[in-house]
Amino acid sequence: MKLDWDAKHGAITGPINTGLAALTVGYAGHTLGMPWEWAALTAGAGLVGSHIAGRRHKVTSATLALRAAGWLGAAGWCSWAVAAGPWTQWGVGTLLTGVVGLGAAMAGAHHVEAKAEEQRVEAEAAAKRASLDGKRRKIADEWEDRIVRVCHGSSVQIVGVEDWPSGGGFSLDGECGPGGTRWKDIAVCTDQLAADARLPEGCGIEVGPGAHRGAVLLHVSTANHLVDVVDYPADYSPLTVNEAAPIGVRRDGAVEGPIGRQASMLIVGRRGSGKTNLMHVMVANNARMTDSLTWVIDLNGGGLALKWLRAWHAAGRPGRPPIDWVADTPEKAVAMAQALVRIAKARKVGYQEREIAANDDKLPVDHEVPEIRVFNDEGAEVFSTRSRRNETLRAIADNLIQTLEIARAAAVNLTTSGLRATQDVLSDPQILKQSTFKAAMKVADDSELNYFFGYNHNTSAEDAPYPGCALVRDDDAQVHPLKIYRLQPAQIADIVTATADRRPALDALSRTAAGEAYEQRWDSTDHLFGTGPAPAPTVIEPENFTPAPPRGRGVTANWGITPTGGEAQDAIDQADAARKRLHDAMNETSRRDDDLDAQFLDILAGGGVTWQPPTQNTPQAEVPAAGQSEDGDPRREMVFGIVEKAGADGIGPEAIRDIFDRFFKPHGYETPHAATIGRWLAADPRVHKPGYGRYAVRPHEEN
Repeated sequence: MKLDWDAKHGAITGPINTGLAALTVGYAGHTLGMPWEWAALTAGAGLVGSHIAGRRHKVTSATLALRAAGWLGAAGWCSWAVAAGPWTQWGVGTLLTGVVGLGAAMAGAHHVEAKAEEQRVEAEAAAKRASLDGKRRKIADEWEDRIVRVCHGSSVQIVGVEDWPSGGGFSLDGECGPGGTRWKDIAVCTDQLAADARLPEGCGIEVGPGAHRGAVLLHVSTANHLVDVVDYPADYSPLTVNEAAPIGVRRDGAVEGPIGRQASMLIVGRRGSGKTNLMHVMVANNARMTDSLTWVIDLNGGGLALKWLRAWHAAGRPGRPPIDWVADTPEKAVAMAQALVRIAKARKVGYQEREIAANDDKLPVDHEVPEIRVFNDEGAEVFSTRSRRNETLRAIADNLIQTLEIARAAAVNLTTSGLRATQDVLSDPQILKQSTFKAAMKVADDSELNYFFGYNHNTSAEDAPYPGCALVRDDDAQVHPLKIYRLQPAQIADIVTATADRRPALDALSRTAAGEAYEQRWDSTDHLFGTGPAPAPTVIEPENFTPAPPRGRGVTANWGITPTGGEAQDAIDQADAARKRLHDAMNETSRRDDDLDAQFLDILAGGGVTWQPPTQNTPQAEVPAAGQSEDGDPRREMVFGIVEKAGADGIGPEAIRDIFDRFFKPHGYETPHAATIGRWLAADPRVHKPGYGRYAVRPHEEN
């Protein structure tokens, strides 16, 4: 049995527990006829143990005295109760008095302990600060004043200043002042702190957590390592997927890279930002690994793989190819994506004994059973809303998303790149959510960064202004700039040769699951090695398809709550086109085109919207001409048209605004305010309220 001599009790629970324990000991000892000396000896042992524990934890003298008094009091009362019995007026009264007194004493002792702890922390901080030399003390004073001035009065005591070995900056170790100041409160002011410190252009401040929740670390760069080109290191020593693989340097010159074993990765950046170079750097790291295979999906003619495979061919094809499988056509990409799903499922079942032997819930990887890393270059060709209208591309995307969802533990991971961090490029939210490592090269504006990293990431596009720079986040770490290594074709050839003898082969279980598509992966690929003519480029045309029923239950006017993107977004896009055609036709003639109406309603139904068409008996004299309204605002009649199609149950102003946003705003019509919609409809004699907050056409208007 292990005794806790330093158990934590409050001023209420402590005395109650002590009183009940003493009463129990006294009653049991008296009933069993135990000698009273046993109670005294037990209390004496407790006194010694609690005193030793208190010394070890450096509690105050007041607390030590209180503990001694408590044990002595308990010893005396229990000894008397064992000898004479506890159930007497004097016995119970003295016990209650002792309990109340102990509670009051503990409250005072806890207050003394809290003050002593504050003084100890302050003394330690003062001792650290006293160890600073003149130059570092001056920096500490300067930054303490700056934080108070810039960070809305937050106080931080700088207790440590450490210069970087590169000479490009320093780190500050701070203790946050009273009032609950957190390091996150300082992090929101990094731009203001950098401006107040007059740091050189391109230099900045990174704020992170310190040794405890009341501490903060500030990394201040004074030299910009992001400007100069940094070549990929000439060290081609073996790497492993279980350790960080370097991809560039931070502002202070420190090397950094992600650990790939459980990480799916996402890279975005506009043309010329260095996105493809970063993909080549990651492929180079994979080529150096002894426990990872590289597969490539690139529907732009396999461009990412060409330099690697042609360098391997030029070197005489030593060992295994640096890239194990290339899908440069939609058909090949479908086969690869389906194989990934099969491999993930096969590994989950087939390698259970391997996981049990390693006492791990994820597949241990090595040269015999390697990770599979899929590089999907220009992922917008697969994941964009436009591409998902094509059945083949949609099949690729669906299988890759399933791989993201199920294959992490099975060591099948995906690295995707795209031109923009926007919803039309990355249409499925799983791509963003399941990618733990994110890198944004030069992007259009901060709104893309907000979508990419989430709000409150405390960075801006100005923090990575140069080609080859990226803003990166590894899992939940802070977003920070990184200068990506530059990898030239000549160095690719060197890496291919240097790593030829270490590349693994696909394990037998996965090879069986991959099937015939894997065995035939090198058929008709001479063009990849530069030994045959390039095939004619594949023309990918969007296809018309019937969208699947929407997920979720319709709300106002049965408008589905399916998340934007994927098939629902495709339905909305097609509905928008149909609405425009219908609108144009209505402007050209004074009568409705039944075929266009039917087409429009079919598309809306597929997208999750059920509208009731107006009947042919609607009196035309009572309906203003298209584009006209009583107050001259064409939107008023558009709003009535939405209500007209909503059916007898009606529709609310916010739902009207949502439909207006989706169908009319893209064509230049500003969405009216909900109050304006309500005013228009309340004044329209054709409209009534079938329920609270809902508007519908009066029944006589439908006859």
